[in-house]
Amino acid sequence: MVKYIIRRLLQSIPIFFGITLISYWLMSLAPGGPVEILAFNNRMKPREREELKYILGVNDSLPVQYLRWLLGDDWMRWDRDGDGLADSAVLVDLYAPLLSEAGKPLVDEATGEVLIRPLPPGTARGIIRGDFGSSIYYKRAAIDVLVERLPATVELGMTSLLVGLILGVAIGILAAVNHGGWFDQSSRIGAVIVNSIPNFGLGLLMLLVFGSILGILPLGGRCKTTLSDTCPPIQERLEYLILPTIVLAAGGVAGYSRFMRASMLDVVSQDYIRTARSKGLSERLIWLRHGMRNALIPIATFLGPSITFLLSGAAVTESVFSWPGVGRLLVQAPGRRDYTVVMIVVVYAAIANILGYLLSDMLYALIDPRIRLE
Repeated sequence: MVKYIIRRLLQSIPIFFGITLISYWLMSLAPGGPVEILAFNNRMKPREREELKYILGVNDSLPVQYLRWLLGDDWMRWDRDGDGLADSAVLVDLYAPLLSEAGKPLVDEATGEVLIRPLPPGTARGIIRGDFGSSIYYKRAAIDVLVERLPATVELGMTSLLVGLILGVAIGILAAVNHGGWFDQSSRIGAVIVNSIPNFGLGLLMLLVFGSILGILPLGGRCKTTLSDTCPPIQERLEYLILPTIVLAAGGVAGYSRFMRASMLDVVSQDYIRTARSKGLSERLIWLRHGMRNALIPIATFLGPSITFLLSGAAVTESVFSWPGVGRLLVQAPGRRDYTVVMIVVVYAAIANILGYLLSDMLYALIDPRIRLE
């Protein structure tokens, strides 16, 4: 198992860099840019605008920009005026012939003034070293913005996953046991209806009925607004979690129940199930001990991607219920032209997706001891 995990993680490295490369290229095709956002509706002169482009490095070629975003620019750019920002590559080229030794600041011998110095370490270290840059909208580190939204997404995602998995597996087993009965037919019709309703439609319907008409549940948010902008423990605000959990778990219940039913019906027709019946074992023991464990293997195929989807942020559900999670952050960031936030969410989602599929493979071995990943 350990060797398999290490091998899969090594195979994921080029996949990760491929995702970042394609995402960065797509982001570069978007109209506008950070300079337009920073210089919007102010009195910045054209020369100052060009200097800002040089400082941000947006005039460089796309490969150079990607390399800077990936590895940082403290090793490839210079700070001439000591303001902690990278100067333009043109200025570096002008002063480079005057440098007596690479990496050493150039000092005017007459006045002692530092003409050009290496960019201070940590100013722009790149995402490999944990520096995703500063958010244009929030005016602080992009990674802090993401970390701030993660608890809300994990809270909603894990709750929805548990509800969807438990109810879906239970309904699937009962539908298979009562194959052809009223419960089986009702569950199949219910699954079709639930899958036909989009999340935003179901969410708005829930808000209208339980929030507006009946007034028994809040209309959105994660908790009441406080002066400290923090939420109390989850047991003190369960009413805020009910509606988004129902909406997000509805699709999981419908999907898991259908797959579990089909898998159970396939398993109970196997020879070892007939052998168990011939030995006089009870139907409950046959279905739950011998049938359910093997029927859970197809569920493991969908469980990993489901975890990835929920932990990456259910954008539609979080937006409908004003849930302050990663999904809602990703919806808002492109409209605000907050490029650093968009890219850090993409990187986070890529890592979650890779780990989700790895988790699916690991679950195979945990559910079925006949499977050996080595």
